[in-house]
Parts: sequence; structure tokens; C-alpha cells
Amino acid sequence: MPAWLRSIAVTQPPERMAREEWRAIADRITPPAVDRAVLDRLAARSGIDERGCAASGAGAGFYPDPGSAPPPGTAARLALWSRTARAMALDASRTALDRAGVPASRITHVITASCTGFESPGIDAQLIESLGVARSSKRLNVGFMGCHAAVNALAAARDAVLADGKAAALVCCAEVSSAHFHRSERLDQLVANTLFADGAAAAVVTGDDFAGDAARPARGILGTHSVLIHDCADEMRWTIGDHGFEMTLGARVPDILREAVGGWVADSLRTHGLVVGDVRGWAIHPGGPRVIDAVAAALGLAAEATTPSREVLRTCGNMSSATLLAILGRLGDASTPAPWVGLAFGPGLVGEMVVVG
Repeated sequence: MPAWLRSIAVTQPPERMAREEWRAIADRITPPAVDRAVLDRLAARSGIDERGCAASGAGAGFYPDPGSAPPPGTAARLALWSRTARAMALDASRTALDRAGVPASRITHVITASCTGFESPGIDAQLIESLGVARSSKRLNVGFMGCHAAVNALAAARDAVLADGKAAALVCCAEVSSAHFHRSERLDQLVANTLFADGAAAAVVTGDDFAGDAARPARGILGTHSVLIHDCADEMRWTIGDHGFEMTLGARVPDILREAVGGWVADSLRTHGLVVGDVRGWAIHPGGPRVIDAVAAALGLAAEATTPSREVLRTCGNMSSATLLAILGRLGDASTPAPWVGLAFGPGLVGEMVVVG
């Protein structure tokens, strides 16, 4: 008995930022000691043409010129996260419910994910209040798990609806990465500044006995799989500092993924009676172009298999946990035949995988 993925919807903040605009912000927030040619190369190699950036709409003072004022503290950054994430989450969730043909009153589980902010009562309570979800609904927040949290949230939704076939889960990932740009000379933080973006994605998952609109298409969530890659904890970290959240990105991450991903994916697919060649749609989280390249090489994928991931990176940037749902949504919009595989990676170094049929 499958769990059914009924819909996906994506939204971004109204503040859109082209690559040239990002380059101007990067010049302002980067210390003078950093060679500006480095910023040019990072922007050119990012694979991003434009992205959502709420910080650019918060006034130039949010990230002032070096020396003119201190960078924003964690409280100011979380305030930007709160107002932006809440607005995006509500918009994406309303659209996902409408596309699924599922009234908010029929939702029994609300599962939210974010690694770029925290507060309580959180986005889950806001969605219940604003959408008219039953106050008796069960709530779960997947916090601080990074770019792969959408898979963790879908796994929780799948478990919920398999336990009760009449259940319906609203999943929502909302990230405001621009709240955590850093004034730093460290190359990994310059890379993070260049890649990360803002966005939210919502999905509706129902059980087999849910009395919804049977005429609307749905995909089965066949399973999820996880791997904690050995001895890689220092390669990717996401910690909380006095001036926002701080990313550590090791240069070895693509090489580690190239070595580790192939066997894990093959073993996981085997539990579904599948091999890599059976998969018709790939959603590879775009931690950056090198990550996509590494995963594709590990799996022996043709270039066109990575097009949905590269297109989301190009037009949206890396929206952390919202990104994987955005790519899966593109596979659905393109009527890509099943099965699909979604892959994402985060601090630990951890890989998460969802199989959709």
C-alpha cells in the first residue's frame, strides 16, 4: 500500500536577484582582503542566473559596507527568516492544497522543515491557524537537518499515512538562506554566500484510503533511504554563531560523493527491485554544479538526466531543503515517467534518498 504524493508547489520571495545584482552585494559584504577576481569566478561558476533573496529587500543596511556598521546579529537574522519563511510557507501550502484537491480541513498531519531559522510557536502553528487545518492535527518540525530535510519530512509523512490510510499530511519546507550571508575571507563561506537562496516548497501526501479527488494524478512514495558517510563529519557543518548560522563546506565533498553514492544508491534501489538504469527521472539536490557532476559520475548518468536539477539551480539557486521538492515538482510538470529518485546531501556528511513510483 503506497503513500501518495498528490501535489507540489514552490514559491520564492518577491525580491529576485540576478547574478549581476548578487555580484554587487558580494562586493559590499566581502572583506577588502579578498581578491574580487575570486568573487567573479565564484559567480560565473555557480550555475545560477537568478534567485530569491529576501535580504536584498530588507534595505542596504541589513548587510552594510564593511567598516560602516557591524554585521547583523543572530536575532535580526532570525527576524528576517520569520517574516519571509512564514509568508512563503503559507503561499506554497495554499497552492499545494489547491492542486491536490484536498481541503485544509482534511489535513491530519502538518510537517514543516527549516534549517535557516527557529521559533515557537512556529510555521506549523501558523499554517494551522491561517489555512483552517484542524487544531487536533499532529505536528512535527524537522529542524536543522540541512538540504536533505525534505526527504526526512516526506518519510515522516509517508509513515503517518501508511499507519492510517485515511490520513493526509501537509509537508512544507521554508528556507531563508540570505539571512545568513557572512562577511568572511574563508573560501567555503564565500561559496555558501554565492550558492544559497530563499524559497519554500509544499507537498500533500495522502494514504490509500483517503477519499480525495481520484481524477487528479498522484505518485507513490515507495520508500526513503539514508546513509551517514563514514568519517566525514568535518566536511560539512551548520552551526549557530553570534552573527547568524555558519556553514562549513569542505572542498572534498564532491570527491567523497563520487566515491560513496554509487554503491549506496544501487543497494537502496535493489530493495525495490530496481537498478539505476530503470530510473526515468532524477532529482539531484544542486549543492552546486560540482555536486551534480559528482553524483552523475558516480551513477553513470547521461547529461540530460541532470537537466531538471541544473534548471532549478539556474533559476532558483540552492534553496536548501525546499530545492529537492522543487526538482520533483518539475519532473511532475514535465510528465516524466516513473520511477523517480530524489537525492540530497547535508551536514554529517549524510545522504537521503526518496524513491517515487
